Amino acid sequence: MKNLFTFLAIATLLFTACELIETQNNSAQIKLISSERVNVGSGSAMGIIKYEILDLIIGAEVKATADVDWIGNFNLKEQGKIQYTIERNPDDEVREGTITITYDKSQLEITVVQALSEDPTNKDVDMPMLQGKYYGIQSGMYNYYLVFTDLGMDSNNLFYTPNARYYFVDLYLLTEPEDMNNIVVPIGEYEYDITNSGYANTFIESFSWYQINDESGVDISQTDYEKGKLTVEDGKITLDITLEINSIEENHKVVYVGDYSLIDCTNEVY
Repeated sequence: MKNLFTFLAIATLLFTACELIETQNNSAQIKLISSERVNVGSGSAMGIIKYEILDLIIGAEVKATADVDWIGNFNLKEQGKIQYTIERNPDDEVREGTITITYDKSQLEITVVQALSEDPTNKDVDMPMLQGKYYGIQSGMYNYYLVFTDLGMDSNNLFYTPNARYYFVDLYLLTEPEDMNNIVVPIGEYEYDITNSGYANTFIESFSWYQINDESGVDISQTDYEKGKLTVEDGKITLDITLEINSIEENHKVVYVGDYSLIDCTNEVY
């Protein structure tokens, strides 16, 4: 009987010890000293996270990752402090990212909120009008000329409307319009041909550009595209372009949603 009590006592101690070890492993091993939420301006910046290790685990290392590519370059050389960098926000919207710090089984999260850029280089442009002309077969392909614009063409169907903005796209496709009474661009993706090489299903550099008119309708700014892509969907057309304005590279995403029809110019004489 004495041996039975001794066995039960030892078993109880072992169970209690295992329970304590499990409880310790599930407890927090690292503590955040700095704020869980960081607000920064739109420019590039460097941040610092301060932490304290509460339960030192042999072989465990502090690690840091981010769920966005504009937060990175983590420096963990100094215990208790993590340095990281934030890239400039090129967008006209506030953006948010999360930094995750792990140590053995413990995990901490810090939210980084970056202000929008007052002078963004990534611009989303909703254009209320999509106009243009269809010239029929040109250079052995079907030529569609698209014009994304905020104020439209003038009374002569030309591009001299005062204070207007235009994004021109000179497309050469292998596909002709399905309906000559309602000429639209076939659904698909079309790349920008900056070298004017004459590739099919592209829009060429010679007559594709971004234009701004003054109050008299005179174009005061014409900017060529550096690269681009046109995506035509059912009821939506998107022009993604890169261009250089005032020595700064900008990315414009121009979107038109709705119906449109190009002017048939196949019978015009040049």
